[in-house]
Amino acid sequence: MNKILLTILISCFCISTYAQVRSISGIVVDEQKVPVPGVTVKADGTTVGTMTDLKGEFTLKVPSSVKSISFSAISYVAQTVDITNKEKIEIQLITNVQSLDEVVAVGYGSQKKANLTGAVSTVSVKEVEGRALTSADQVLQGKLSGVTVVQNSGRPGDDNSQIRIRGISSIDNNNDPLVIIDGVQTNFNDINPYDIESISVLKDAASAAIYGSRASAGVIIIETKKGVAGKGLRVDYNGTGSWSQATRLPKTVDSYTYASLLNEARANVGLTPVYTQTQLDLYKNQTDPNYPNTNWYDTYYKKAFLQNHYLSLSGGDKNYKFSNSVSYKKQNGILTGTSADRISYNTNLDGSFIRNKVRVNLGLIGYTNKSTELIAPTNSVLSEVAGFLPTVYVRSIDTLTGSPNLYSYAGRFLGAKDLGGGAKNDAYNLNTRASIEIEPIKNLVGKVLISNNRLKTNYVNFQPEFYTSGTYEETAINIRQSMLEKSNSQMDLNTYSATLNYSYSAGKHDFKVLAATEKLENIYTYDGGSVKNLSSNQPIFGFGDPTTLFLTSSAYETATASYFGRLNYSFASKYLLEFNMRRDGSSRFADGRKWGNFPSVSAGWRVSEEPFFKRFENIYLKIRGSWGRLGNQNISSQYAFADQMSGSEYYDFGGVIVPGRGTISLANKDTRWETTEQTNIGIDMTLWNKLNITVDYFNKKTYDILARVTIPPSLGVTTLPYQNIGDMVNKGIEVNVGYSGNINKLRYGVNANFSYITNKLTSLGGLSYVDHNTTNRSVVGNPYYSFFGYKVGGIYQVSDFTWQNNSDPAIPNTSRTYALKQGMPNVSSVMTSPAPGDIKIQDIDNNGIINANDKTIIGSPIPKILYSISANLDYKNWGLNIIGQGVGHVDAFMNGNLISPFYNTTGPLLTSTVTNRWTYDNPSNTYQRIYVDKGRDALITSYNIYNAAYFRLKSMQLSYTLSNKITNKYDIKRLRFFITAENLFVLTKFVDGFDPERNFIQTTASFHPQIATYSVGLNLNF
Repeated sequence: MNKILLTILISCFCISTYAQVRSISGIVVDEQKVPVPGVTVKADGTTVGTMTDLKGEFTLKVPSSVKSISFSAISYVAQTVDITNKEKIEIQLITNVQSLDEVVAVGYGSQKKANLTGAVSTVSVKEVEGRALTSADQVLQGKLSGVTVVQNSGRPGDDNSQIRIRGISSIDNNNDPLVIIDGVQTNFNDINPYDIESISVLKDAASAAIYGSRASAGVIIIETKKGVAGKGLRVDYNGTGSWSQATRLPKTVDSYTYASLLNEARANVGLTPVYTQTQLDLYKNQTDPNYPNTNWYDTYYKKAFLQNHYLSLSGGDKNYKFSNSVSYKKQNGILTGTSADRISYNTNLDGSFIRNKVRVNLGLIGYTNKSTELIAPTNSVLSEVAGFLPTVYVRSIDTLTGSPNLYSYAGRFLGAKDLGGGAKNDAYNLNTRASIEIEPIKNLVGKVLISNNRLKTNYVNFQPEFYTSGTYEETAINIRQSMLEKSNSQMDLNTYSATLNYSYSAGKHDFKVLAATEKLENIYTYDGGSVKNLSSNQPIFGFGDPTTLFLTSSAYETATASYFGRLNYSFASKYLLEFNMRRDGSSRFADGRKWGNFPSVSAGWRVSEEPFFKRFENIYLKIRGSWGRLGNQNISSQYAFADQMSGSEYYDFGGVIVPGRGTISLANKDTRWETTEQTNIGIDMTLWNKLNITVDYFNKKTYDILARVTIPPSLGVTTLPYQNIGDMVNKGIEVNVGYSGNINKLRYGVNANFSYITNKLTSLGGLSYVDHNTTNRSVVGNPYYSFFGYKVGGIYQVSDFTWQNNSDPAIPNTSRTYALKQGMPNVSSVMTSPAPGDIKIQDIDNNGIINANDKTIIGSPIPKILYSISANLDYKNWGLNIIGQGVGHVDAFMNGNLISPFYNTTGPLLTSTVTNRWTYDNPSNTYQRIYVDKGRDALITSYNIYNAAYFRLKSMQLSYTLSNKITNKYDIKRLRFFITAENLFVLTKFVDGFDPERNFIQTTASFHPQIATYSVGLNLNF
């Protein structure tokens, strides 16, 4: 009986215990809804736990008393989830914006972020798959402090960006950062942005010194996506369709307003009117096609379509991994006659042998890009479009049929296009590489890498013969001469490198050593020719007039040999040291000047690892400091050590022109490396695993700057030699702040960065300045490439002048002969007949005379302030990503058509010029009167200096990811839909109708506007 009762009690206890245990299952995904394997799942308050499988799924039996479970994984923010009344859950992990275990690519290797001692920044590329990017370098815009990214143009095929890291450090030479993709030097836009796995930017000299003479402008390291072993075959597809339009276009006046104001402008300078009242009425009423109203921006610009498709296959097993991708982008330009078609491909194959002691990598990156333009370069076309008048028709009329017929001169670019004319530029890039790693003993790894990066271009510009009409009714006909131009080039960059890495640990001491050698070869060839007067409108050289044939060729080779090494030391994971040394030899310099040494040292202190800091829970703190020296050999001359001759010189012997050779460039055998030294102090801090703060201060000094200096013309050379003459300093502070967290089911992340950078030219080797052009001058003690001209102190008013009969107010304004009052500076040497409404030039030297001695620095094109903010919001299956970026404290000079009124006596007008202009009824002290005067047009003054600061909403993306409950039925890992807007709007005080984001050397209306795109698309993963 007792045994029966005991059995019953035990059974009841077991049943009760079983009833107190329940099962929780679910799936863990990342921010892109991709399953995350290997996540630790633990019931809070117990030792019960499990891990997610390859599909990100888990099942966990927990006591009924457990109210929550926790999820944790490397590189993700840990989460705790309430499981009350839940049996199935879906968890989305957020990437830890400052995971200390994250591995970061550095020069010739990688390091954990926690162990970095230099200023190395990484870029998140997760939102790239939903953006309609036309070039890969746009990934960087608004992502990093201290990095300026300016897109050169919105034209297809010319939309690469100018990247500057921590300012400008050279005068006449390359300021572009070195770009390394999968260990090989190349160009940023050789890669499709969808193929990028990670980007590291080496900003200080200590982190970049391992690249020596190529790294003075910073280094960008890109790693492409690789296959993953053990996850089976993965298929990814991304597709977008986009509509594009100009972000800003000039608003010009109509033909009636133009004609009326031209009469007014001529009267202002004492000239007779051009248009009669009858003609003005015809322009106003638009009843006679001989008096048209043409908006040339509407004529040449349009909305355009862009499509982008990307497909990749990746996978692997124990001993191999692979990744292959191909993409196609077709972009129609918003400017008529422009387009670009691009096919990109990327292949990575990794294999291991002999118990992973031998590892092989084969890689291939390439693209084919075919772009088109009108018969003239786009900048030339746009320069002319800015000068086309609204009083000119687009096409004449056939008086017999009444149909549109010949184009006007202003419409000739369209006429040539209709006949098949235009420029075609085809580029073919293939970057192949192979490497083998051998690990003969533990922690000793030798690697040999060889690569060839080849770029071939084929250019054809065909200008057919055709007629244009000088009048609407074709009373005057003109012929346009035919021309054919062809050229091709090839550039090969060969890389050979051998590295040896060894790591060793003993107690609290950790050592890593790198020793390496590298050789780079650069081989370039170019051939081109042109011919005119084709006998038939076909792009065939044989149809041209042989007497007009012109041929040209060029070629060069350069080489660099290098030896370098690195030592990393860590004690107790708290005290970090790094030493780098590189010795480079360049073929550009003479014997005795070929070699340069580029050392660096950096240190870090992980304060939060100290015992005294342990009381500050959930706080990570590291202090960094570095010093390093870098070089620059990227000057435009490949043979700076030798005189250069040309084989295209022609001489007159007895009235006969004969070919010959002549010296075109003299050598300076003392030419040596530009050198950049940089000091950096930084702090990295993480609070509560949510708030991340990084602050860096840097001082970057470049000396022995290579620049071309004027020599006597009597020497008879056309190219000036290089001399080491200058010193320049860039100083600045960079701040990065990131915060991530969640509010119930709303997950969010916010990142912001800010930079303040100053630039100063401190020496020019005894010179006080160097002129770059009529607008820009580099002056010692001022920023590089400053705007130089006259400073304007307002607008002359009637009260500044006297006139006839002791300034009799009864004399009509148009009948007065104005003279500046006594005591006012004499401006006669720069401006004829000054009058009310003219700009008031300041007398800088206070001698009472305005002349060239009064010119001064009037602005700087180098921005001092860079900033950006980005936000990611996720709620259930919805996602929102926003990126905004801007620059501040930067100037721009603009002049020429549309900027100056009636430029070159007839140019068109912006509507804002009409609204704001000075008149006797509107005596503005900010805006001048309109005039017709080439002398006033040519003045370089601060009146034409504009505030080029802006804030742009760079990208906004809204997405929705289908639930796994739906996609799992069809073996789909993820299906995500999105809509995206790029360059949505810009806030600026820049010139109306012009985008402030442009290359600062552009000072006229000749640059292509940026484009705004509106896209729909999907991401599909199997």
